[in-house]
Formats: sequence, C-alpha cells, structure tokens
Amino acid sequence: MEEVVNRVMDTFGMIRSVNFEGLEQSRASLTNYIEMLSSAGETDAHRLAIFGLAYLRELHDGPDPRFTGC
Repeated sequence: MEEVVNRVMDTFGMIRSVNFEGLEQSRASLTNYIEMLSSAGETDAHRLAIFGLAYLRELHDGPDPRFTGC
C-alpha cells in the first residue's frame, strides 16, 4: 500500500501547487483511505491510485459543486 500512497502523493504534488507541509498532512488521511479501500476488497493498484487522487482532490478543493448529493 505504501507504493500506492507514494504514487498518489507524487502525482498530486505535480498537478497541484500544494506546499510540502500540506501534502504531508494529507498523507495520513490518504493512507487510511487506501487501507480502507483495500480492506473492502479493492486490490488493483491502478484503481486505488485513481481513487486516492480523487480523495486528495476533494480533501484540498472541497466537494465538486456539480454534484449535490441528491
């Protein structure tokens, strides 16, 4: 799982201008999220990375306003 977390953190750091401290604070949350997905049965590293990127995006930018949850 550490490899997936590192991959997500590196990719997110390249596409967003987030300071190092902000990324490192997100690492623990991301690790917990990836572990939760993995324990629920998701084992594909590529899918986990995609889900992780989406998670960080929502964590840093907030929810997408196009989706109201209805």
